[in-house]
Amino acid sequence: MNISIIGTGKIVQEALPVIVATDGIFVRSILARQHSLERASALAETYGIPLVATDYDAVLSDPQVEAVYIAIINSAHHDFALRALLAGKHVILEKPACLSASQFQQLVDEARARRLMLFEAVTLLHLPAFRILRDELLPQLGTIRHIECNYSQRSSRYDAYLRGEVLPAFDPAAGGGALMDLNIYNIHFAHTLLGRPHHATYFCTRGFNGIDLSGTALLSYEPPTPHEHLLALCTSSKSTDAPSFGLIQGDRGWLRIDGPVSTLSSITLGLRGQQPRLIPLPPVTHRLAPEFSVFADIFHRQDYDTMNRLLDHSLAVMQTISLLNP
Repeated sequence: MNISIIGTGKIVQEALPVIVATDGIFVRSILARQHSLERASALAETYGIPLVATDYDAVLSDPQVEAVYIAIINSAHHDFALRALLAGKHVILEKPACLSASQFQQLVDEARARRLMLFEAVTLLHLPAFRILRDELLPQLGTIRHIECNYSQRSSRYDAYLRGEVLPAFDPAAGGGALMDLNIYNIHFAHTLLGRPHHATYFCTRGFNGIDLSGTALLSYEPPTPHEHLLALCTSSKSTDAPSFGLIQGDRGWLRIDGPVSTLSSITLGLRGQQPRLIPLPPVTHRLAPEFSVFADIFHRQDYDTMNRLLDHSLAVMQTISLLNP
């Protein structure tokens, strides 16, 4: 799969060494705005990327580019992805896929109509540790009663925000804020384990421009029997630091994740009547490596069934996000 990298920001700088090391992916070009051209040229030299571009139309007209990896400001995801699909290119789209379910639905419809591949890059879903958690550990907990996740990390751009400088991370128009950044992982986590919630509410602390600096999404599910309730609490903050964690409680035990659920670096299982034990997890070279390996494999096998299942999941998450952030 020959791809073009769209963007030069922090996630691109983290992802590039992973992408170029992934079997089945070759980076043909990198696109940058004029003021980021020097950074793009440095990345191209470091990672052996043949072309540096400033014109997106030129990238899309390049017959050697089969797919684009869009890793730019959230508010531009929909437009850049749609233009790529209309040009016949496959798309890997950084999370959050779009700012609304309706935007993402349009992309899904275009990709399916044109038989093109569209992926949302959500690391959690492709980690080997997540499959162990979902398929092997979760059933041991019995009936799930409660899920709680917290991913809090004071943004490096928060000091600028406090001075009145609004960068994209804290700009509502750019799709910034805690919900669309850190909390999206927690909501993906709850969705994958529990499905779509029947009700979703968001409680948050807002800054001077209306951005959600921190917040908790309350996802509620219809009880399996009367008077039983299943809740998922998804909390994140971009204005404060705190230990991140995930906690799943069932009627036969509990499972604790130390650190963000997006990385699943440590899992402890506690079953009733037994000593809690740390679960051995398969090592990964980098948290982004599994997802790009999966995307390359799906692309080369032309596995549209798996792609469509992933799209259905991402669309369901975006529908919940749209309820939380109307």
